[in-house]
Amino acid sequence: MLRDSARRFVLEHYRIEQRRAVSKTELGFSLEHWRSMSDLGWLALAVPEELGGLGCSFVELALLLEEFGRGLVLEPYISSAVVCGHILDKCENAPARAATLSAMAEGRRRLALAHQESAQRYELMPVSVEAKREDEGFRLNGVKTLVLDAPSADHFIVSASVEGEEDFSLFLVDRAAAGVKLEAYPLIDDSRAADMALENVLVPRSAVLTGPARSRRVLEEALDRATLACAAEALGAMEAVLQLTADYLKIRVQFGQPLGKLQALQHRMAEMFVEVQEVRSILYCGISQLNADSAVRGPVISAAKLVTLEAGRIVGSQGVQLHGGIGMTEEYAMGHYYKKLLAFEKTYGDGDWHAERLARSRHFEQTLEPNVPAFP
Repeated sequence: MLRDSARRFVLEHYRIEQRRAVSKTELGFSLEHWRSMSDLGWLALAVPEELGGLGCSFVELALLLEEFGRGLVLEPYISSAVVCGHILDKCENAPARAATLSAMAEGRRRLALAHQESAQRYELMPVSVEAKREDEGFRLNGVKTLVLDAPSADHFIVSASVEGEEDFSLFLVDRAAAGVKLEAYPLIDDSRAADMALENVLVPRSAVLTGPARSRRVLEEALDRATLACAAEALGAMEAVLQLTADYLKIRVQFGQPLGKLQALQHRMAEMFVEVQEVRSILYCGISQLNADSAVRGPVISAAKLVTLEAGRIVGSQGVQLHGGIGMTEEYAMGHYYKKLLAFEKTYGDGDWHAERLARSRHFEQTLEPNVPAFP
C-alpha cells in the first residue's frame, strides 16, 4: 500500500515538465507536496508512536525512497525525516526531542544537518566550529560547508566542539537566530545546498541535543542511514532509467527495425538489468545490518555505497548512450536521472572515502552476521 500510494503520488505530481517547473522556484521544491507528504503520514514513518508517528522500520523508508528516486522527487525528505529525524530520536534532550519530532512529522518544521567542514573530507572529526559556554548558554562560531537542503530548512542540527571537551556536541539552531548566514547554491541534480557561517550565534542550554559522550555515535548512525537512504533513491532512479530506455528502444526505428531488436543493444540492456538487481541485493544486505554495531554496520554501508555508485555510472551512462542526442536534452527525463546518479557519488561520502573505510575494516567477510552471505 505504501509503495502504491507513493507511485501514484509520483505519477500525478512528478511528470518531467512538472518537476522542471518546481525546480526553478525559489525553494526548489513544492510546499504543497510537503504538506501532502505530511497528510499521507510519510514524514511520520520513522517517528515513534508515542510522539504521534507510525514507528516504522527502515524497510518502509526504503520502499518510499525507491519511489521517490523513480520520480526524482525534490522535497528534502532524507535531510529532514531520515537524518535529522534519527538524531532527534536518539538525542538526550527529551523536551526538544518530543517537540521537534512532532513538529517535523506534522510538516511544520524542516531540518538540515550542518556538520561537514572544508577540512573534514567526510570524516566526523575534527570539528572546527566552536561552542563557548556563557551564562545564557553557548556562543557558536565557525563555518559549515555543503549543508544539504539548507535553503529550505527552518532549523539546523549543528555539530560544534565545546571548550574543555574532547568530542563535539550537537545543537539545535534556529535559522532566524542572529548571526546565522547562508550562502545558497543549486546542485547538479536540482537540489539545493548552502555554506553556513555562524558568527557569535547564541543558543540556550536547552538547544543541546546530545553531549560529547554520545554525539559521535548518534551522528555516525544517522549518516549511515542517510547513505543507505540515498542508495534506495538511486535504485529507484536506475529502475526508471531501465524502463525508460527499454520503452525507447521498442519504438525507435533505425535500419528498418526497432533498435530493441539489435542483439548488441539487448546485451547492454541485460547488463543494466543485472546492475540494478545487484543494487537491490546490496540494499537488502545494508538494511539487515543497519542496527548492528558500527564495526559491522560501517563496512556493509560502504559496500552498498560502492556497489550502487558503480551501478549508477553504468546504468546512467548506458541510458544516455542508448537514447542518443535526446538523452542529453533538458526537456527529456533521461538526463535528469543521469545527473541524479552523478550527485549520489558525492553525497554522504564519495567513492574514495567509502573504499578507504571498507579497506580499514579487516576481515570484512567475518564482520557480517552468520546468516548474511559474504561478498566474493
